[in-house]
Formats: sequence, C-alpha cells, structure tokens
Amino acid sequence: MDCKACKKLINRMKQNIDELQNIRYMSSNLYEKMFYDSLIQQEMYKINVLKNFLCNMRDIQNEYEDMGDIIDGENLKKNYMSMRQRVFTLDELAKYDGEGDNAAYIAIDGIVYDVTYEAAWAGGTHLGLKAGNDLSEQMNSCHDKDKILRNLKQVGILQK
Repeated sequence: MDCKACKKLINRMKQNIDELQNIRYMSSNLYEKMFYDSLIQQEMYKINVLKNFLCNMRDIQNEYEDMGDIIDGENLKKNYMSMRQRVFTLDELAKYDGEGDNAAYIAIDGIVYDVTYEAAWAGGTHLGLKAGNDLSEQMNSCHDKDKILRNLKQVGILQK
C-alpha cells in the first residue's frame, strides 16, 4: 500500500467517524450509543495504526535515501520487516508456551513463528512437541517444513 492510498483510506475513515457520530447522536437507546462508541473507537484505532505505519515507512525511506540506495517497494517492505523483528533469547521464547493466556511461539532455524491460532498446536503442544522451544531438529527430521512455515507468521528471530 502506497502513501497516497493510505492517506485516502485515512480520510475515508474520518468520514466514517463523522457519520457514526451523527448516528450515535440521533440514537435514543443507551445500548445503541455504546455500540456506536465502540465502532468510533475502532475506527480511531485503525487511523492511528495507519498513521504510525506511514511515519515508519517515511523514516525508512529517508534512511535509504540518505545512504543513496535506490530500493524498490518489495525490498523496502522486507527491510522494514527485518528492522521491526523482535529478538528472542531461549528464556524469553520459553514464556510463549501456549499455556493459559500465553501465546504459542516456536523457533525453527533461527526464526520465531507464532502458532497460537494453529489447530495443530492447540494448548501449545503438537505430537509431543511443546511451544516455547527451538524445534529446528524435530521439524527438520519429520516434517515438510517449507510447506508448513510459509503459512506461519514470523514474529522475530532467535538469538544464538
């Protein structure tokens, strides 16, 4: 998504907020007012996310322009993602075991993946393997890892 498209989207979202505020004002039911308040808050949150995205993209573009590099959009996106990735130690990774309210993360070949919402990893376990660990050996020995990993969200890298 380019900057122009983001700005158009933000303007449209502001219009939506104005419309929702008008509807809320005309509502006589308390529950309707609460419903429209929540919709307005969601739209405002989305606007803030887009504004932060635009600011981050501008910062990154300025860094590369200062270095004299010409980077296409795809490379810029990859570099942006690598700059934003969290670095996990094994101790930090162990906290993401999928138990209780914890998210479930696994590390494979130095990359940390989120398996929280994967049905195969319900409760933070999968065929005796436990989330919160580096499972490189196990994944390399018994799975078609490329097929599996391409569908998982990368959340960081594992510190060696």
